[in-house]
Amino acid sequence: MGLRDIVALTTVRPDGTVDSGTALAISLAERHDALLTALIYEAGASSPTEAAPLSITQADSHTAGHEAEFASAAVRAAAGRAGIRHEVVLERISPFNGGETFASYARVRDLAVLGVSGVLQGEARLLAQTLLFGSGRPVILVPQGTSSVPSRRILIAWDATPGSVHAVVGAMPLLREAAEIVVVTVVDDKPFHQGQSGVELCRHLERHGNEAVFEAVERKERPVGNALLQAADRHSADLLVMGGYAHSSLRGLIFGSATREVLETPLPLPVLLAH
Repeated sequence: MGLRDIVALTTVRPDGTVDSGTALAISLAERHDALLTALIYEAGASSPTEAAPLSITQADSHTAGHEAEFASAAVRAAAGRAGIRHEVVLERISPFNGGETFASYARVRDLAVLGVSGVLQGEARLLAQTLLFGSGRPVILVPQGTSSVPSRRILIAWDATPGSVHAVVGAMPLLREAAEIVVVTVVDDKPFHQGQSGVELCRHLERHGNEAVFEAVERKERPVGNALLQAADRHSADLLVMGGYAHSSLRGLIFGSATREVLETPLPLPVLLAH
């Protein structure tokens, strides 16, 4: 089953072009003949994506409308050049419901795409957490400077948890297009049961027509997230697929250690997460 609809949180760079997340979403929509929903926050909250924040107050309602129309025009122009089906949705939000609004659209789309810049922290981290843990859909975080479909070489971080299973399922439309798939397991992090190994996952992917190779990685003294990013760099991966792990806190779900370690450094490549 391919991608039929994608939602991206859209902002605009100072040069008038759409952010990297939206650019990649447009590329995906073009390749899969999917509908793109470009979500634009009109007022009341700062957008934590890579583009210039749309931080708008009630007194700036005229500016808010101008910024939203500017963003709408930019995404319509980019989508028109790509010849894709698209819709632009303007949402007036508060600083507290941006993530939930995005998640509500993602729940009825195949994929959510979010452009990011630098280390995820503050509002950006909260938005990504709410989107990932609240939507039930796979999410691609796209670093600044990436705009094309990441499908040449894909690295899967596999530990046989439900999160990693959901990530593989969510990435399947991209895995089918990959020239190379590498399944990586950090073998000195947790025990595995028979039938759940990365080798078995490679066999499962091959039954779906995707050739994959397995690589065992030792983290030694490194954090698991760092070991995964180094493996992605070593293989010149275009996309990292991994489970978005969570722990409970008094305020809800927060990123687990491996996910947090990956996101505590500026992303060197797009990362597809699922919970």
